[in-house]
Amino acid sequence: MANIKKSFNFRSGVQVDDDHLIVDTNGAVGIGSTVPTELLDVNGNIKTSGNVTGTIGSFTKVIATDLDITNVNIQTGNVSGSGVKIGDPVGVITAQNVGETVTYYGDGQYLENIPTSQWIDKDVGLGFISIYAAGNVGIGTEDPRHTLQIGGNNNPNAFEEGVGINSRGGVVATGIITATTFKGDVTGDITSAESNITQVESTYVNTSGIVTTTDLHVTGITTTPKIEGLNIISQPQGPTETIIVTVDSKTTNNRYYNEGNSNAYYLDGKEAPFLTLVPGRTYRFDQSDPTNTAYPLRFYYDSLNDSVYGGGINVVGAQGTAGAYVDITITESSPQVIYYDSASAATLLGNVIKTNSAAQVHNLEVVGVLTATNNIVGSLTGDVTSTKSTFDQVDTSYINTTGIGTFGELSATQSFTGITTSSLTHVQDGLGIGINNPKRIVDIYSSGIATVDVVGRESAMIQIGQNYTVTAGIGESVGIIRFGTQDKTFELINGDSGDFNSYIHSGNFVGVNTGNFNWIYGQTNQKLMSLTYDGKLGINKPDPEVQLDVVGVSTFTGSVLITGNLEVDGDLIGGNTTLPPLITGSDIFRQTGISTFVDVDITNIVEVGAIAIGTSREDIIEAAAIDAQFSRAFVSALGIGTNVTPSTLTVDGAIGATGSVGIGTTIATSGADFARAGVPITRFLKLPRVTSNERDNLVALEGGSVIWNTDESRIEYYNESGGNWSYISGTGV
Repeated sequence: MANIKKSFNFRSGVQVDDDHLIVDTNGAVGIGSTVPTELLDVNGNIKTSGNVTGTIGSFTKVIATDLDITNVNIQTGNVSGSGVKIGDPVGVITAQNVGETVTYYGDGQYLENIPTSQWIDKDVGLGFISIYAAGNVGIGTEDPRHTLQIGGNNNPNAFEEGVGINSRGGVVATGIITATTFKGDVTGDITSAESNITQVESTYVNTSGIVTTTDLHVTGITTTPKIEGLNIISQPQGPTETIIVTVDSKTTNNRYYNEGNSNAYYLDGKEAPFLTLVPGRTYRFDQSDPTNTAYPLRFYYDSLNDSVYGGGINVVGAQGTAGAYVDITITESSPQVIYYDSASAATLLGNVIKTNSAAQVHNLEVVGVLTATNNIVGSLTGDVTSTKSTFDQVDTSYINTTGIGTFGELSATQSFTGITTSSLTHVQDGLGIGINNPKRIVDIYSSGIATVDVVGRESAMIQIGQNYTVTAGIGESVGIIRFGTQDKTFELINGDSGDFNSYIHSGNFVGVNTGNFNWIYGQTNQKLMSLTYDGKLGINKPDPEVQLDVVGVSTFTGSVLITGNLEVDGDLIGGNTTLPPLITGSDIFRQTGISTFVDVDITNIVEVGAIAIGTSREDIIEAAAIDAQFSRAFVSALGIGTNVTPSTLTVDGAIGATGSVGIGTTIATSGADFARAGVPITRFLKLPRVTSNERDNLVALEGGSVIWNTDESRIEYYNESGGNWSYISGTGV
C-alpha cells in the first residue's frame, strides 16, 4: 500500500466501506456504526495500550483486569472486574466469588463500619452495635501482653514504662498516678517519684514510695515508713521525734481559711497538717524559728481553745528563741483527739491531732456503728445516723439524735431523741416527744393520735408520787396504775392515806355540757352504772332521775334507815320482817299452799324439805334435797359428805362426773380441763407421789395410770400391754 504523507480536508464527511468508518457532517465518528449518536460511536470492542481519560464515562458493562477509577457514579447496573463488583446494590463493593477478599489501597479516611481482623461487631440487644477486640489491644506497642496496654514491654513479670489493664479490673502503672478520688484496696509498692491523689478510701494500704493525698481513709492496716502531707505516722517505738514549727500566712487550702488569725502553723513545711500520733512516743515541736515569737504552741480538747490539755506536756524556753520547744508524750490514757493551737489571743493556727489511744474522745464524728462500753461524758449533738448506736452510759447536758440509740443509762439536761431504748434515763429539764420545746418534764405531742404503751410480760405498773429517797425509790407516797398483779386485773391504787378524787369539768369551759361518771361493760357497751355531775346515781339505769335510781333487785344485809316515807309500789314480801305498827305481828308463815316471792333475801337460817332451783315443785327429783337441774346455783363454800366447815369445796369421798370437769374455767374444752387452773405462779398439776414399793402395791390399775415416783424422781405410767411401769425420760430445763 502506498505511503502517502498528505493532509486531507473533508467538508461533508467521509465514509469507508459503508459501515466500517464514517464521519458525518456534524463531525461524529462512527466505527462499525453508520449513524453515530455520539462524537465517537464504536460498535464493537475497543483495545488500547495507553490510558483512557475522560470526564464522564457511561458503560453498560466494564470488564477490567486492572481498573483505576478516580470518581465513580453508578446509577444503574454494576461495574465488575477481576473478582470485584461495584454498584449492585448501589454504593456496595463486593467480591465476585464467596470467600474472596477485596483489597483497598491508598487513603481510606472515608471508609466507614469496616472491621479489621481484630475487631468484631456485637449486638447484645441494647439497640446499638458494639465492637470489641478479639485479642489484646496495644497503644504505643506492637506486642501487648495486657488486655489494654499503653507502651511498656512484653514481660508482665517485669513490666516497665507503661500502663497495663487486665480484663479483671487490675491496673499496672509504672509512672505517676494523679487521681481526684481513689477507692478500693491499695496493695504493693507505690514506687513512683510522687503519686498525687486527692482522696483515698481503702481497707488496706501498703506503700513504700511517696503518696500525696488530701484525704486518706484506711479501715484496715496501713504499712508505710512515712506519709508526708497531712498525716505524720511514726513507729510506736524510738527516740523523740522532732517537728520543726514555723508560722506563715494561711492559704486557701487551710481548713480555717478566713477564720481566726490570718497566720497558720507550718509543721515541717506543711500548712496546719492533720497529725496522727501513736502511744509510746514523745513528739517535740521545735519553736526556735523567730516566726513563732508571738505564737506559743499549746494543746486543747477543742478547736475554740476553751479547755487546755496538759497531760504529758513539757514547755522549754521562749518561743522564737534558740532551743525553744514543746514536748507532748502520747500514752494509752491520752485523749483520742487533741487540737494544737496558739496560747495567745490568736486562734485557729493549727489543726487536729489523732492519738490512736483508747482514752476519752472529746469530739467524735461517727458515720457507722458506735458501741461504747464505758461512759460518754459531755455534750452529744447531731444525728446518730448509724444502724445502731449502743452505749453503756451517756452523761451529757444536751443530746440530739434522729437515728436509733440504745443506752444502758442516759442522763441529759435536754434531750431530742429519735428511736431510743434505754434501761435507765435521766432528763433534768424536760423530755419532749414530738415537740421541740417541752413545757413539762415530759411533753408528748402528736398531730394525729398519741399513744403510750407500758407492757410487761408478767405485769405493768406506773407510779407517781412524792418524797423521793434513794432507799424508797420513786417516792414514799405514791399512786399506782397497775395491771396484771392479779390475773387480768386492772387497778388504781392510792398507796398513802389520803383521798382518791375524780374530777370532771374542772377547767374554765363556758357553755359546755357537763358529762357523767360512767361504768360500762365493754362487750356490749352497756352503761351499768352512771353518776351524774349533780349527784344522781343510776344502777342499770344510764340516766338516773333521782339521787339513787336502781333498776332490778337491791339487797341490804344491814339496817336500812329511812327518815321519810317508804313507798312500795308492789307487794312487800319477806320472812321475820319487822313491819310498821299498822301490821305488827304479821310474820309470814303458811303451812299449806304455795308462797311465791320475786326476790328473797334471808340473813338467818332457812329450813326446808327440799329446794327447787329453776324447776317446778312438781318436777323435783324424788327425795332430792336440792334440785337445780335446769339452772345454776352459786355458793361461796360447799361441804359434801363432811361436817367440817368448808373453805371452798370439800368432798369426803369420790367425785364422779359423766360430763366434763373444768378447773379455773367455767367452760371445759376437754374431759378434764386444767389449762387455767391456779394463779400464774401456781399454774401446775401435782401427780400422786408414791415410792417404788407403794407403786407395786397399787390395785385396779388401768393403762395410762400416771404417778410421780419419789424414789426415782420421775414420772411413770402403767403399760397395760406389758403389765409393767414405764417412765418418761428427759433432761432438765
